[in-house]
Amino acid sequence: LCRSIPMLRKTISVLLALAMVSALTACAGGDGSSESTPAGADPSSAASAGGASEAEDKTYGKLTISGVTGDPDAFIVAGVEKLQAEHPEIEVEYIPCDNSTREQVIKTAISAGDPPTIGYYWGTRVNSFYDIGMNLDLKGKISEEIVSNVNEGMLEPCLGENGEIYALPMKTVYHTTFYNKTMFDEYGFEEPETWDEMTAIFETLKADDIFGFSTNSATMQDCLYGMTYGELDAKVGEGTAYGVADGTVSVLPGTEAGEVIRGCIEQVQAWYEAGYWYPGDGGINVTQDDANAAFSQGRAACTFIYSGALEVLKNSCDFEIGTFMKPTSEAGITSIDNIEPDVFFIPSNASEEQINTGLAFLEIILGHEIQQTIVDSGQTPSMTSYTFENVDPLLEEVMAELDSGRLQAGVNPCRTSSEMQNFIKQQIFAAPCSGTMTIDQTLEEMERIRLAAGEAQ
Repeated sequence: LCRSIPMLRKTISVLLALAMVSALTACAGGDGSSESTPAGADPSSAASAGGASEAEDKTYGKLTISGVTGDPDAFIVAGVEKLQAEHPEIEVEYIPCDNSTREQVIKTAISAGDPPTIGYYWGTRVNSFYDIGMNLDLKGKISEEIVSNVNEGMLEPCLGENGEIYALPMKTVYHTTFYNKTMFDEYGFEEPETWDEMTAIFETLKADDIFGFSTNSATMQDCLYGMTYGELDAKVGEGTAYGVADGTVSVLPGTEAGEVIRGCIEQVQAWYEAGYWYPGDGGINVTQDDANAAFSQGRAACTFIYSGALEVLKNSCDFEIGTFMKPTSEAGITSIDNIEPDVFFIPSNASEEQINTGLAFLEIILGHEIQQTIVDSGQTPSMTSYTFENVDPLLEEVMAELDSGRLQAGVNPCRTSSEMQNFIKQQIFAAPCSGTMTIDQTLEEMERIRLAAGEAQ
């Protein structure tokens, strides 16, 4: 099975955008000499210095950031402080929301003609704004040198069919498995590569009243759902995981993709029924805080989570943490998982003053100084071509996965629609494990949501 047409268009868009960046950069050199910013330098500073007179003629509006789901990340705060140091007249406001209302809050404001300066959202779901014309095309508005330094895999979901740049990634996470390396060493466990190897580890630990794993089953079951991606591509055909996520592949019972997903659900159900999933029988709605606590207190040996939680776990654990990609059903299957960039975009109906402010903020955030702040917080920056200082060894391991080819933007079906997002995050495993749906009913509901999303387009 080949990748879907949208994926091919995305790939062409990436190549087109990078080719345009290369051409622009080459033209800037003129005499053939290199004018690129040295590794570790801040291209936003060079861009600002070159356009000082132009910047003096610009007027700036209020910086309103919508999509922040709690206290702003340190990198956002640092970026705001740097922006206000350069432009003290700029006021700043955050429009708070939670994950369940985030998309609607931003869309409502844009539709009402009162757009934020910056929308802050998930990279593989920002297409829901682009598809209805809500994103300003940033191509030509942001320094081409900055764009050329953005990690290609993170930029890919932000490109339109004609090479538009409708958002820019700031940092990224992917779903992974963190494990208690100290505990594994004490028991003599190796990192598991297959489901059987993981089951054997869980069984040994259960004899000592230790749960095999924890995960946020209340709102982030897609952290565990990633075990389907490699299975789909290996057993049905390359690109199937993307096709399922894109809504172009049926998942009904009896279909090839549906039966692969069934096998993954059955394996998780077996772990649950054996008592390996914290906190055991009946505990299907576990919050992120409770899942983290179970792991940090040594009650669960592994946790299926997003990579950006590394710093939180490190600060709460008194043992060494390791990481591995999810095991597969059999040896030889490549584990695949979803890369999920956090992106900023400027609404298409933003005022000129808002656009000026938004562009200035984006160039600051993508500069070396603020990207170092992201690394300092234990997260993966979008400007991976920069040279960073004091990188935690485990974070280096996390960041190295970006070059492994095992992380793919857009393979999470949460991108299909908001309804699918809620289903995958809250029901895909919980429903069959709790008995509220059979596996057949789970697949049928997933298919219904897939078809409804297609009809809505």
